[in-house]
Amino acid sequence: RHFVGWSKGGVGKEMRWKQQIAALCFLAFSAYLMWDSWSNMEYYTPLGPGAGFFPFWLGAIMGVLGILWLIQVSRRRSVKAEEGPHLPPRGGIVRILSILVSLAAVSALMDLLGFQLAMFLFMVFMLRVLGRQAIWTTLIIALGCSTGIYNLFGRYLDVQLPAASLAFLANLGL
Repeated sequence: RHFVGWSKGGVGKEMRWKQQIAALCFLAFSAYLMWDSWSNMEYYTPLGPGAGFFPFWLGAIMGVLGILWLIQVSRRRSVKAEEGPHLPPRGGIVRILSILVSLAAVSALMDLLGFQLAMFLFMVFMLRVLGRQAIWTTLIIALGCSTGIYNLFGRYLDVQLPAASLAFLANLGL
């Protein structure tokens, strides 16, 4: 089975051109990320890696992958691609939109419900509704993720995550 826009022997000229442009955009973004993190953030501190360490190396890795992608796309032989839109099927679009809407909802509700409850509901939606996991598996993973991440960041990394602003949820410790 072939993907829409791809044919058996390679990729069409128009599709190759689009992928080359995308690879060049990744290269430009990675170069900017490396430059900005090197010039505006401290790379290394007396305590260890500084704020610029991770973004610099993330940009470097992304740049290497962008170069590899550009080489890979440029070396493919060109054949006539199947005509049609380069979009996923209807079910895929619905899943993508569901994920985007749920991410927007969790970020909008985070201050109201608190990190633990908002993340729990997000994980339940992702695992049960989109992932079609068993209810017990879903509840155990969602509870472990929401409380585990909250405690990891709050207790061990000293990063405060949002607490619920609703009084009855705040009284429950959420």
